[in-house]
Amino acid sequence: MIPAQPVLLNGLAYLAWSDGQLRDEEIQFLRDLFQQLGVDPSLQDALLAEAPPRPKDSDLVVACPDPGSRREFLRLATRLVWVDGELSDPEWLVLKYYCQTLGIIKHTWVELQSWLGV
Repeated sequence: MIPAQPVLLNGLAYLAWSDGQLRDEEIQFLRDLFQQLGVDPSLQDALLAEAPPRPKDSDLVVACPDPGSRREFLRLATRLVWVDGELSDPEWLVLKYYCQTLGIIKHTWVELQSWLGV
C-alpha cells in the first residue's frame, strides 16, 4: 500500500478526473482507498469535488522513490482506471505520463499494458 502522501492521492484523483468526470465506481474506489489510508475527510472531499492539478514530475519521483513504490502506485492507478470497465483515451495518456515520469522500464510497461488488455 502506498503511504497517504498528498501528491500520490492527488495523482490518483487527477487520473480519475482526466476524462472530465468521476463515475460512481471511481468515487467508491477512491473513497475506499482514502478510508484505508486514513485520509482526512476534508482532503477526500476536496479531491473528489473538482479536478486537482497534475502532480509535478519531481513531486511524483520523490513520492515514489523506489521501484516497489512506483509499481504499487501504478497498480492502484491501473485498478482505478479499470474500475468502471472502460479505459478512456485521457486516462491512458495520464497512465503513460506516469510511467514516463517514474522511469518505468520496458518490462514494467509491457506488464501494465497486459493488465489493461491494451
